[in-house]
Amino acid sequence: MQYLLRVFLKQVKPEFSQKFDSPQAALTARCAASQKKFCICGASPTAAMAHALLSFRVMANDTSFQNSGPQSPFFHLMSEADQIQVQELPEAALSQERSFLVKIKQRTPEATPAQKPKDYLSEADLLLANGDYLLARNLFSYHLKKNLRDERAMEGLGICFLKLNEILAAKKCFKALWEIHQKARHAIYLGLCYVQEQNTEAALALFAKVGSTNEIESPLRYEYFKAYGNQLMVAQKWDAAEAEYIQALKEVPHSAAVLVNLGTLALQRKKTTEATEFFKRALATDPGNSKALCGFGLVDLEKGSHETAGIFFEKSLDQDPQNALALRFLIHLKMSSPNTQGLKSRINTFLQQEPKHGEIRLAYATLLLQENRFSEALEQADEALKVMPQDPRILKIKKLLTQNRHWGMG
Repeated sequence: MQYLLRVFLKQVKPEFSQKFDSPQAALTARCAASQKKFCICGASPTAAMAHALLSFRVMANDTSFQNSGPQSPFFHLMSEADQIQVQELPEAALSQERSFLVKIKQRTPEATPAQKPKDYLSEADLLLANGDYLLARNLFSYHLKKNLRDERAMEGLGICFLKLNEILAAKKCFKALWEIHQKARHAIYLGLCYVQEQNTEAALALFAKVGSTNEIESPLRYEYFKAYGNQLMVAQKWDAAEAEYIQALKEVPHSAAVLVNLGTLALQRKKTTEATEFFKRALATDPGNSKALCGFGLVDLEKGSHETAGIFFEKSLDQDPQNALALRFLIHLKMSSPNTQGLKSRINTFLQQEPKHGEIRLAYATLLLQENRFSEALEQADEALKVMPQDPRILKIKKLLTQNRHWGMG
């Protein structure tokens, strides 16, 4: 390919020419992206032009220049050139405007081997394993658009939804998998969705269908045994719950969560010594475990040691201000205390994060009623009633407050 270029030449300034052997002329060019002028020098107009073209070629292949703005098509030709030849035309040799014939030989494109299709599913699995659930979800969804019945992709997508607390979407995935494949792992995941929805009956029904877990990986087996035990605890099936917790400990022997649950189960059976041992083991594994500290408080409360129980509840809340059980019992213990300012601060901190916690609202209303702060007590009782309509304890407090004529003192 041949191109005719007309350029403007100027004499090189003395201080600039010192940098070259014996330059006679320079090209004034303008960068297409930045609009800045620059000089390219050479021993002759032809050499200056050759230097300029080589500079264009370097700039055309420079990533920062490519991203800096619009460029002339000539830059693209320079970037693809294999050889460049420059010949000055004799016309108007004495004028400042010169003409050059530029011959460009393009590179022969190399044959590129056929690329394998990108394995989005493997990338999604890797993202899921690293906890990048949003990106993994997007890749699983993309793959399912091509193959809607892909079991691996559907399960991965369901797990992402479950981890992102998008329970309804997760349920749809695992329901479809359970109906089609009837695999134990799909029953477990669907049951975990019902656990998140606090649907104990549905969760227990799914968990009961799991059967053998020999082919399920250990982390999922642990989650299954622990969740099954928790739901059996809610259903007050103590012996069955204990059996599941013991299975969970076989998967993770030092699980503080399971040890706390076993301690709580022992407390339900009034076995305070056994409960204490479980809570000790939990703290040995996780020294700041709020639930284990709360468990010690419950043990002391069961023994009638109210002062030490209160200390443990305080320690529990220091570790986790949102431990509702510890806060409820601390409110009960300090109901008649002459100074409840610190307790109220803990309650307000809790309610900032969980404003719809009815039990804490009710306990707070009871505390305020005890202190004759009637208007504030009524406010808390009304909020509690929104969460727990027709609760007889709240209705009783509201009746007492309605009969009281001294709200202004609150």
